[in-house]
Amino acid sequence: MAVREGRVVETQSARTLKLESECAHPTISDVRVTQAQTFINERRVLVVSYNSEEPPGTLGYTVVVRPGFSVGDHFHHRREERILVLHGRAQFRLLDERSDSDSFGRLNVFTLDYPGSCVRVPTGVAHAILAEGTLTVLQVLASSDYDASDDMHVDLSTLREDR
Repeated sequence: MAVREGRVVETQSARTLKLESECAHPTISDVRVTQAQTFINERRVLVVSYNSEEPPGTLGYTVVVRPGFSVGDHFHHRREERILVLHGRAQFRLLDERSDSDSFGRLNVFTLDYPGSCVRVPTGVAHAILAEGTLTVLQVLASSDYDASDDMHVDLSTLREDR
């Protein structure tokens, strides 16, 4: 997996993604990419989203993202999420909004396309997931129930890369 690292740059005319380097893993504190237990054969893909070793949280839901569209563009003050890719190709855009974090302001952009790929998104990390080229199915496991007042909007999905 290639993770492009950078920051969001604001000028008088626009906000853009300034991607400056590439590494093999996320560089935002406490973000983890793992592989859920996955069984694949000629007739099906089975992804284990709950097991005795991972905290299941209190809320789980499935999101189907149409090609070329995105979900997220927010962060939570109180809720941590684990987001599993069940089908398709998903570009993750993560921005650390935690002012007390070693990685405050750091942006990570990476794409996952293997069933069962799982991203742990801690509280305070803004996230947007873009469906690249195909219908993308995500399983979201959250540490608390949905609360609209905990969604803090951050526009990441519409930002263009500054080249």
